[in-house]
Amino acid sequence: MPTFVFTARDSSGALSTGSIMADSIAAAVESLRSDGRYPTSVLPSVEAAQKKTWFLTQPRLSRKDLIQFVSQLQIMIETGVTLSEAMESIASQAQKPAVREVIGDLGRRISGGESLSASLARHPGSFPRILIALVSASEKSGLLNKMMGRAVAYLRDEQDTLRRVRGAMIYPAIMMAFALSTTTFLMTFVLPKFTAIYATKGATLPMATRVLMAVSQFMIHDWYWILIILATILISGWRYSKTTGGHRLFNYIQLRFPLIGPVFQKLHLSRGLRMIGTTASSGISLPDCVRTAKDLCPNIYYQDLWDEVARQIHAGKQFSEALFHSPLVPRSTAQMLHSAEKGGKLAVVMEQIAGFAEAELKERIVEMTRYIEPAMIVVMGAIIGTVALALMLPIFSISKVIAS
Repeated sequence: MPTFVFTARDSSGALSTGSIMADSIAAAVESLRSDGRYPTSVLPSVEAAQKKTWFLTQPRLSRKDLIQFVSQLQIMIETGVTLSEAMESIASQAQKPAVREVIGDLGRRISGGESLSASLARHPGSFPRILIALVSASEKSGLLNKMMGRAVAYLRDEQDTLRRVRGAMIYPAIMMAFALSTTTFLMTFVLPKFTAIYATKGATLPMATRVLMAVSQFMIHDWYWILIILATILISGWRYSKTTGGHRLFNYIQLRFPLIGPVFQKLHLSRGLRMIGTTASSGISLPDCVRTAKDLCPNIYYQDLWDEVARQIHAGKQFSEALFHSPLVPRSTAQMLHSAEKGGKLAVVMEQIAGFAEAELKERIVEMTRYIEPAMIVVMGAIIGTVALALMLPIFSISKVIAS
C-alpha cells in the first residue's frame, strides 16, 4: 500500500503535516476527512520529495489567464459539465502551452480522484490561496458554481485595483528615468566640450561649474565605480529587505511616504476586507478568513493587524474591537464594522466597505497623478536648469577677461 504525505487543518484551523497509507489519493483524502482533518495537500511520498524542484520549474498562469480560466469553468459547471470534462475542454482550447499544461494537470488529478481544491493547491504560483479557500469551502457546501462567481468578481476587482496602482507608479518612474538620462547626457557629452573652451580662456570658473566639471570627469573616467556603488547599494538593500527589520522598515516607508503612502494604506485595507468578506460569506469560519488575509498580505504592519484581530476573536472579543485601536484603520470604518457585527451582517458590510475603499483608492490615484505630473516637471526643470546655469555662468567671467 503506497504512502502519501499530507498537509491538513483541523477544526480549529491548526496546520499539521504527516504521512498516511492508503490505496489512492482519494482514499487518503477520505481517511483524513473522517478523522476531522481537512487536507490542503496530499502527495505520494516520491512526488513530495520532488515538489520543491517542481515548484521552481512548473509553468504558471498569468492573472489574465487565471480570470479567463475561472470564468470558463464557472460557465461549464453552471451548464452541467463535469469537472474532468471541463478541464479537458479548457486545456484543448488553450493557445498558450503553460495554460494547457497546468489545466491538463488539473484534469488528470481530478480524474484520478483528487479534489479540485487539492489540485489547485499543487500550483501555488498559478492559483492564489483565496481561490483555493473558496473552492475548498464550496466543496463542503456543494455551491461550487456560486463560489466560482465570487472568485471571478474578487479577482477582477483585485486586478483592476493593482493595474491602477501600477499605472500611477509608472508615470513618475518614466519621468525620473528621462531626467536621469538627460542629466547623464549633459554631464558626459555636452559639459566636456564647454570644459575645453573654458580652459583656453584662463578665467576663474564659478564654484558650481567646477563641481559639475569634477563630477563630469568622474563619470567619464571612473564610471565603473558608479556601477560598483549602485550594485552594492541594490544588493545590500535587497538582502536587508529580506530580514525582519528590513522588511518592517521598507513597509513603514511604503505606508508613510508622501502621496504614495495613503494609496498603499487604502490598497492593503480594501484587499484585506474584501478577502475576509468574500471568504466569510462563503461559509469559512471568521478566524480562518482573518488568517488567510494575514498570509496573503505583503505588508508586515497589516499582517500584525490581522494577527491581533485573530487573537481578539480567539479571546472571545468582537472582530471590530482591535480595529478601533489601530492607526491603520479609519475610525469610521471600524464603527461601520462594529454596527454590522451587531446586526449579524459582517461579511456583507465588509464587502461593501471594501468596495467603497476601492472607489476611494481609484479617486486617490487619479488625484495623485495630477500632483505627480507638475511635481516631476519641476524636479526635471530644477536638475536640467542647474546644469544649464552652471554652464552659462562662466560666460560672464570670460567676457570680463576679454574686456580687460
